[in-house]
Amino acid sequence: MKIAPDTLADLFQRMDLFESIPQTVLFKLAAHSKIKRIPADGVVFHKNDVGNALFVILEGHVKVHDDDYVVTKQSAGSFFGELALLDEGPRSLSVSAVGETTLAVISRTEFYSVLEDYPSVMQLVVSQLTRRLRLQTDKLVDQLRRREEELTRLVDERTAEVVHQKEEAERQRAQAEAEKREAEFQRQRAEQSERFKQQFLANMSHELRTPMHAVMGMTSILLQKGPREDQMRYLESIIRSSKSLLVILNEILDISKIEAGKMELEHTDLNIERIVEQVVNTLAYRADEKGIELVTECDPALPPVLIGDPVRLQQILLNLTGNAIKFTEKGNVTLIARPESIADGSCRIFFALRDTGIGMSPAQLEVVFESFRQASSDTTRKYGGTGLGLSISKHLVELFGGELRVKSTKGEGSEFSFVIDLPVSANTRIADQEEVSQQMLDALSGTRILIAEDNYYNRIVATETLELRIPGVQIDAAENGQEAVEKCDSGIYDLVLMDVHMPVMDGLEATRRIRETHPELPILALTASVIKAEVQKCLDCGMSGWIPKPFRDIEFFGAIYDVLHNDGTAAKKAPALPEPSNDRQESGLQFLESLTGGNRERIRKYIGLYLESMRSALPLIEATRDAGDAERLHRHIHTLKPQFRMVGLGDTAELAARIEENLKAGIVPKVLTADIDRLLEDARRSEADFEKYLATS
Repeated sequence: MKIAPDTLADLFQRMDLFESIPQTVLFKLAAHSKIKRIPADGVVFHKNDVGNALFVILEGHVKVHDDDYVVTKQSAGSFFGELALLDEGPRSLSVSAVGETTLAVISRTEFYSVLEDYPSVMQLVVSQLTRRLRLQTDKLVDQLRRREEELTRLVDERTAEVVHQKEEAERQRAQAEAEKREAEFQRQRAEQSERFKQQFLANMSHELRTPMHAVMGMTSILLQKGPREDQMRYLESIIRSSKSLLVILNEILDISKIEAGKMELEHTDLNIERIVEQVVNTLAYRADEKGIELVTECDPALPPVLIGDPVRLQQILLNLTGNAIKFTEKGNVTLIARPESIADGSCRIFFALRDTGIGMSPAQLEVVFESFRQASSDTTRKYGGTGLGLSISKHLVELFGGELRVKSTKGEGSEFSFVIDLPVSANTRIADQEEVSQQMLDALSGTRILIAEDNYYNRIVATETLELRIPGVQIDAAENGQEAVEKCDSGIYDLVLMDVHMPVMDGLEATRRIRETHPELPILALTASVIKAEVQKCLDCGMSGWIPKPFRDIEFFGAIYDVLHNDGTAAKKAPALPEPSNDRQESGLQFLESLTGGNRERIRKYIGLYLESMRSALPLIEATRDAGDAERLHRHIHTLKPQFRMVGLGDTAELAARIEENLKAGIVPKVLTADIDRLLEDARRSEADFEKYLATS
């Protein structure tokens, strides 16, 4: 949550404690305040902690309590801890968040630092605090007296009961001890079972993906060597079957991660229309084979770029669309995506899959989302599948904050639908990352690569894939980790592709040995282990990154390019945009002209988004600079930097990046005052220029 100092000052003005304080003083207090987010059930402060701040609730609720005894609850707009401004003594009660809560915090030090220039104001506040202390003390004493009387009564009653229940208490104590021992035994069993499960998943992932990598890789190579038409059909069937096996493996791994609570969504740019198109391209052949129509209704009013997890969203739509095609023998399958509302930087999107298939009865609908469960045994025999697709889709939709719903009539078809909210991205386009550019491949020309892989077929796949695409590539191979170490000591390589599970010496130990003598040599894990913990092991032992098997070309060559030409730090980049000229406003307009193809409506939209960002961000940058708050200043500049690039202000973006790096390195804002002032000056100049453009265009 972001809140401007003037807004926060207005909130302070409504507090009886501050109602007589001038607005200028409140604004200074607001500028020195910090925003603190407390998770649900999180403790704001514990009783007996030293009081050192006043807290104002911006969002959420808190409870004031003594252990489990709740004295009162407070909601947004309320404040607490004000007596800490008067006395740094220990607190008598604790405060915890009821739900996720956002607070404004005024520290005692900052409070008196601001008020020391206003003695009359300080005298007024201190007198109000003193009166409040007396009132709250009287109230608290009265509450504690009543509580003491209640506790005395309860103790008397309980004492009488204990006299008559001694034998029962002894029996319950013995039973509790037995239950404790049983619970400890079950806990140890559960932990051991979880370790076995994780090891099994890691091994299964590797053992199944390794041969699949060979099958899919060698098939892909054969497809590039001009097979006959009849051979092409066979090879395409092999590819489709391999992908089906990979889907089953991924489903098993996904449901295991979901059950363990380890499934996490990414937050990156995505385009709904592109995702829908990819789903249709992937499944169109299945619809064609069955003679049914696959229809899409993707509303053009959807924002061009949203923020979310494109892979998981595509997985949901693939599962639902694939299911619809599977259970539809005639008619059509319709994939729908449309916005329900767009407001406050967020888009609410409705997705639906409608089919004219076999439908389901009410009894079948009750179990349709259960894992490893299909609507009926006849369905399993006729249509196949693991029974995991809908269960996984349901969990993924819930991770997005939605709910997967189903309507169906036996013999007439089904509709699966869900609604999710996704933030609208500040970016206006997404680069196409599905194809490896020839420029990237040419940049890898002549690269010397060592492939450490014990599986012969996997070595062939990797070798031929590299030789087919990279001009003049030089390949050497090692069949185990020990051989890889020896070859690195005797040869010169630009890159090592390292399998993890190998005989004699595994890839992790080999990497550690190579790092002792070749600390800068790029090493990429080429591994079938996709469990997060397994990938982390690769990074912990010194590998530069990893490529999952079976790999896609963009992942394979993209990772190699990044680690050789971008220090391994470059993300997948968008195609190059037009370079801005030296004149700021002119370059910005030229950039937007080129980006939009001269579309005036889009230019005005992008300028409007930019101006909106500037108006909210620049005061925050000034306030955090003046307060010397390096952490918040770094965060604000980091957030603003992409906005400059969005409108072609490359020089200003570079200045922001330079300030950001200096703050990250520990340089205090005071030292960077000149650069920060220049950044603010450039930003305000651009504001004026773009506002002038909007007024005259």
